Amino acid sequence: ITLPDNSIVNLNQFSQLEYNSSKWDEARTLNLSGEAYFDVEKGKRFDVKTDQGTVSVLGTEFNVVSRDSIFKVTCYEGLVSVNYDNTEIKVPAGTEFVLKAGKSTKTDIVIAEPYWIKNMSVFDNVIITDVFSELEKQYNIKVIYNSDIKLYFNGAFEHNNLENALKSVTQPLNLTFKLSEKEVIIRNANKD
Repeated sequence: ITLPDNSIVNLNQFSQLEYNSSKWDEARTLNLSGEAYFDVEKGKRFDVKTDQGTVSVLGTEFNVVSRDSIFKVTCYEGLVSVNYDNTEIKVPAGTEFVLKAGKSTKTDIVIAEPYWIKNMSVFDNVIITDVFSELEKQYNIKVIYNSDIKLYFNGAFEHNNLENALKSVTQPLNLTFKLSEKEVIIRNANKD
């Protein structure tokens, strides 16, 4: 999406953006639900409002996720200000701020832009159930698995080939999958 000031927003799947184009010159403010990557033109203050907090910048590149109970702001260029629960945090380039279940963390990042822009989902020691949830979102499928599986996944899957994505996730963890129309059954290879 190209905004009236030529700022560019890449909106991830199942995300929504709202703004008033007639008042854009007065206030560069928009509402976000979901995830978006922003390349903001320099100018007046630029505010991204979410249910969990507001991100303010003057001109920079950053990614915002406001989904379920996660609020994550990743700054790739410049400096952003994050306001939540009467708290203000400065997030400089190369840094990620995460608010999850009331706890906040700030960590360094080494990537130049979010992976989803390149049609990839990347995970670093993430519980497998979260990986399955992302598969469901990206491919509009239902993943059926034994919730007793307590595995952690390091790796990635692509968004343009379901079978390859399933192999990328299941093979390293010694899991198998069976694919039917809109459903995937995942099992432990040792047990079935």
